[in-house]
Amino acid sequence: MTQPCGLGGPMKPIVFAVLAMIFYAGANVLMEMKFSKYNNLTIMVCYAAVIFIVAATVRRMVYVEGAGFEFPTGTALALVIVLGLLFAFADYFYIGAYTNGGNLITVTTITVMFPVFASLLKFALTRSLPNIWQVAGYITAAVAVVLVTKGNMIK
Repeated sequence: MTQPCGLGGPMKPIVFAVLAMIFYAGANVLMEMKFSKYNNLTIMVCYAAVIFIVAATVRRMVYVEGAGFEFPTGTALALVIVLGLLFAFADYFYIGAYTNGGNLITVTTITVMFPVFASLLKFALTRSLPNIWQVAGYITAAVAVVLVTKGNMIK
C-alpha cells in the first residue's frame, strides 16, 4: 500500500509516532501560549474545520493518483464512528485542560501516563499482562510525573 502525499513507500511506525509527537508538542505550546483564553468548543470547531479541509485535500490527491479509496462499511463503519467520537471527546477534554488554567508542564506530564492507562484498559479487555520491562517503564513514567510536577511547583 502506498502512502498518500508522495511520502514514498511504507514508512516505519516509529517515524509516524515521532512526527505525531513533534506535531502534538507544537500544538501544546501554541495551546498554552495563544489559545488558552478561548473555550473548548471554539477551538474544536476551528480544529475540525482544518482537519476536514486537509482530509478532503488528501482524499482528492489519493483519487487523482488512482490509488483507490475504500470506505468502511457495516461493523467497521460503526467502529470508525465510535473512534471518531472517542477522539472528539479526548480532544475536548485535552483542550479543556489548557482552557481551564492548565499549563504545558502539568498537562503534558499527565499525558505521559497514557501508556499506563492504555495498558490497564487492554488488560481489562483482553487479560493480557504487560511484561516486566513495560511495568518498569510505567513505574518510571509515574516517577517522572511526580518529579516534573514537583519541579513545576518550585518557581
